[in-house]
Formats: sequence, structure tokens, C-alpha cells
Amino acid sequence: MIFEFIDIAYSFSILIFIIISLLVEKTRKRYVQNFIAVSNVLLICYSWYLLFQFYKLIQFTSSLNFKVEKSSESKLMLDWFEIRFLLLVFLPYLFLFKKLMANKMFSIVMFVIIQWNFIQSCYSSINKSHTLPFIIYYLPYNISFKILNYISLFTAVYALLWMLKKLPSQQEKS
Repeated sequence: MIFEFIDIAYSFSILIFIIISLLVEKTRKRYVQNFIAVSNVLLICYSWYLLFQFYKLIQFTSSLNFKVEKSSESKLMLDWFEIRFLLLVFLPYLFLFKKLMANKMFSIVMFVIIQWNFIQSCYSSINKSHTLPFIIYYLPYNISFKILNYISLFTAVYALLWMLKKLPSQQEKS
């Protein structure tokens, strides 16, 4: 599916755009703000991808025909995995609000939520060996096509937001 690469591409692109926004002069900063906003809005597509994968998981488990005994005490206990999933599904919709669309701090929060497993493994590796881990954490199949798909999707969302006059640089003029 085209949306499976958004989390990795978002992680790289948002860091680059935030660093560029800190280094670029004020006249060009609005273009970088637009790029940050488009990257954040693309997380909505990743949310759809996660929901679709969850739907497929439910279909698979229901096809196994397991008998589950229901206990009288059904407590709702959420683990970090479930909380993280819910955050990744629902938080991207906050990027539809113009004040949060290009917010760098909220983008960093989303980056941390997306890359939590990698951050946690780096932290534990540093604590155990006192060296920086050089791990190839994610090397997908057909990466060149996935990068091209992400660039195409990024361009399409940028054009859509531009036509709807929802980009941060267009919001300032109104």
C-alpha cells in the first residue's frame, strides 16, 4: 500500500524541514512552514493506513473462530502499544487546525510517537554499551519506488492545500 512508508519518510523529512526552518532567512521561512504543514497533513493518510491494517487484523482473527471466554470483570487496561496506536490514529487530525498545522513542537511530538521503538532501542543500547548504535533499523523493499510515491503524494497534498488556500503562507494574508 502506498501509505506504509509515510511514517519513515515523515520522520526524515520533518527533521530536515525543522532544521532548515531554523537556518533559513525570514523571507524563505514561509515556504518551509508550508512543507512542514504538508508533512503533518500527510500523517492523516498514515492514520488511514493504520486503521485499514487494524481492520484486516480483526478480519483475520475473526476468521480463526476462536472461542473467547468473557469474564464478569471486564476491565479496560491499555498498554503503551494501544495508547500509541490510538495517538497515531487520532492526533494527526489535529493538524487540520491552522494553528497546529505547521507547529514545530507538535511535529516533534508526533515524530517521537512514531519513532518510539527506535528511540527506546537507542536509549537502551547507549545505556548498556555506552556507544552509539549503528543499526540499520528500517530497510524496506523497493525503497526507490516508495520514496517516489511519497514525493508524489507530498506534491499532491501540497497542491490540494494550495488550491483550498489552507497553507500557512496563505492563511497569513487573509
